[in-house]
Amino acid sequence: MTARPSEATWADEPFALIPTPSQRIKDDHSYVFVASEMAHVHNTLIRGLNAILLQGPHVPDASDPKDYNQTDVQDLLYYVRCWCEMVNHHHDVEEAFIFPELEKFSGQPGLMEDPRHQHSLFHDGMERLLAYATATTPAEYRWLGDSGMKHIIDSFSKALTDHLYAEIEVLLKLGHLDSEGLKKTWIKAEDIAKAKGGLSLLYTVFPCVLGCADKTYEGGNDFPPLPWIMPYLVKYWFARGVGAWRFNPCDFFGQPRPLCFGPHSGEYTGP
Repeated sequence: MTARPSEATWADEPFALIPTPSQRIKDDHSYVFVASEMAHVHNTLIRGLNAILLQGPHVPDASDPKDYNQTDVQDLLYYVRCWCEMVNHHHDVEEAFIFPELEKFSGQPGLMEDPRHQHSLFHDGMERLLAYATATTPAEYRWLGDSGMKHIIDSFSKALTDHLYAEIEVLLKLGHLDSEGLKKTWIKAEDIAKAKGGLSLLYTVFPCVLGCADKTYEGGNDFPPLPWIMPYLVKYWFARGVGAWRFNPCDFFGQPRPLCFGPHSGEYTGP
């Protein structure tokens, strides 16, 4: 992340971000590019998870009538729902295209079987969290307790993050494949990811992706690879008036910012 100008909380914990392979591996083979792009994707998911874990405890629920704010809870629930949809969209694209295409291109059936199996280890927990964030009213919401949001997240978050770390190591073992063909396969997958899901993603997943993608991380990057106008469209149209995006750890232009809720929260200046 960028240098911290204050003691405000940032979304680089409790789960560690993934080091960018291209920063430590000097090889022009495209396996480094593919692993680095996937690391950017996975770090986006991790920042969103960290942002929820760090801010959730500081959003009072209805059991604390003195500080409870219905809008804050409603926005948190919507943010969690969009984060779940972002994670699910990524893994749907992997299972439907990326994994099969990598196996076909490599001529190695089962090449991506371990990452594919790892999806099953956190799938049920993700579904429970999505259902909770979608169906729970602000008055019913609780962070702590056996039926609270934290309990659900804790049930799968380690399996999820272990998978996100491990998959990068799998991609770093593809240096024996044709470099140009591997890069073409990855670029095709990116195009499918952008197209899959329809217009609704522009209101839910895209603001979450842009708001969790730190373009300053480890010296800078261009993730996500979108037209220059997209952050403006998201900010001024698709995300306009949605308070949930104050939970994002970055603005829509990839600049990290202090979290809105926390012991040393930053002053919210909008997305």
